[in-house]
Amino acid sequence: MWPDTMDAVRAIVADLRSRAAKYGRTLRFGYRVHVVVRETEAEARVAADLLLSKLDDAEGRAIRERSLDSQSAGVRRQAELREGSDDGYAEANLWTGIGRARSGCGAAIVGDPDQVLAKLNAYRAEGIDAFILSGYPHAAEADLFARHVLPRIEHGPLVI
Repeated sequence: MWPDTMDAVRAIVADLRSRAAKYGRTLRFGYRVHVVVRETEAEARVAADLLLSKLDDAEGRAIRERSLDSQSAGVRRQAELREGSDDGYAEANLWTGIGRARSGCGAAIVGDPDQVLAKLNAYRAEGIDAFILSGYPHAAEADLFARHVLPRIEHGPLVI
């Protein structure tokens, strides 16, 4: 699933598990989200804001409208999260600004290493089994995540 509030994630997981159980099935859940991690929350927020500092709102809207998924339920939900937030945060450390410049996955976990780890672990506690994480620029953000957060995440071995 794409980013959403913790309450919404909890409700979606519970609903889908209930539906699957009616057929004797179980489900596993994945979560797609961007990440902006810095040594402090203040630095992470500055880095997030900097990503869109030169974005013209009309150009952002045009980018979103050109996307093939622009009318999907998921994209509508990302817009609801973005529009329902006064400061760009749908809840603690869930920044919706990314969705101003793209369609699809429109939010990021933003914070210091402890906050990012806590947010990911909270999703895991709600039943999320796998994550697809990205950032901008991707290689630089992946490196920051790998240095500051990844060593502290309990995970299975990477099998190639």
